[in-house]
Amino acid sequence: MANAGTRNPPTITPRKTRSMKTENKTLNIAGKKTQLTILGEGPPLLYLHSAGGETEPIAFHHKLAEKYTVYLPAHPGFALSEGLDQIEDIHDLAWHYVDLLGELNLENVPVVSYSLGAWTAAEVKLMRPNLIGPMVMIAAAGLHVDGSPMEELFIDSFDKLRELLFFDPKGQEAVDYFPADTNDPRILMWLRAREATARVGWNPYLHDPKLAGHLHRLNSPVQVIWGRHDKLIPLAHGEYYAKHLPNAKLTVLEECGHMVPYEKTEETATIALDFLGSV
Repeated sequence: MANAGTRNPPTITPRKTRSMKTENKTLNIAGKKTQLTILGEGPPLLYLHSAGGETEPIAFHHKLAEKYTVYLPAHPGFALSEGLDQIEDIHDLAWHYVDLLGELNLENVPVVSYSLGAWTAAEVKLMRPNLIGPMVMIAAAGLHVDGSPMEELFIDSFDKLRELLFFDPKGQEAVDYFPADTNDPRILMWLRAREATARVGWNPYLHDPKLAGHLHRLNSPVQVIWGRHDKLIPLAHGEYYAKHLPNAKLTVLEECGHMVPYEKTEETATIALDFLGSV
């Protein structure tokens, strides 16, 4: 697997963002060097990123930061965060965030989370219910749903990944995310993110067999957001979350695949902010 060295992995620059307060920190979380970006001003909000590794601010984060101070940590093994050798499964990753929230002195913090990050948020909520408040779960991994298996994420063809993840694989968002030039440094970012994801999602594949049986314990208000045309994690998973979480509602976005914050930036941010403002 490619070695990211000490360079800060690049990211897609938001097309339109206003200047806002941004702070970059490096924390020591139980011996793990952890990259943290803090964006905006207002009450705190934690964002837990996907397997794609959106660890630097994208347009979606900037929308959230118009009303919140967004805490954007990079999971171990992503971007400049280290400590992947201490992560063997999703529960290790969740405990990492228990420690991180303790370090930041955050409790009952609202969380916006996406895919792998949404799965992680659910596990953290089960471990320490007092740490996490209302939750926005976007295209969440974490479940096995009979008859609606997740597709294979660990593939090498970027053409196939565009088809898998985006509603419009030839659209600008898809082209920017998986550039055609194999020398583009963003390829390195994806390879490192994939390696880190495999540590928690290889086997069992992107789910916790016990999570479904504990969903009734997640009693925070939850807004579930899904793309109707998600090929990686089918809509049935979103419907399962919404049905079995005790205080959840589901919003489905049309003409949208798995890459919800990229494909439907404005709509998703509006849904998330309206929900958090109402609870």
